[in-house]
Amino acid sequence: MAKGNKLPTRGKGFNRMCRVVFDSPAYRDLSLVARALLDEFIHIYRPERNGTLSISVKNAAKRLNCNERTAIKAFRELMTHGFIVLIEGHYWQQRKAREWRLTFEPCNGREPTDDWEHWTPESPLNPPAKKKSPTALSAADCCTQYSR
Repeated sequence: MAKGNKLPTRGKGFNRMCRVVFDSPAYRDLSLVARALLDEFIHIYRPERNGTLSISVKNAAKRLNCNERTAIKAFRELMTHGFIVLIEGHYWQQRKAREWRLTFEPCNGREPTDDWEHWTPESPLNPPAKKKSPTALSAADCCTQYSR
């Protein structure tokens, strides 16, 4: 290519996912909606923000072009497959969404926990408790708490 003939750029930044995560049985078992939600988490991820990643159910439903029940199922699926962990519950009165941590990225100077590596189809990781309402998602649904 001659000097001065540069290829056009498409903006700054990109989303990355390690091949070991992408090729894992846990990732391959995810529904398409859960994979898309994980992509949304990866999109908002910054090393200094892991543990405070926040996507509300309503916002997730809007971003994924689905209803809220489907978005809730995707959150639960990512939790049971070990890709995200709930750090802090929501505060409806303060209009504060839940805060999440990606398990395959470092958080607060600690190494990734890689919970997804321990997932098997026969034994999902900490399946959420059954609720009276199918749309309920609470702090009790989280995998293990991760102290900051």
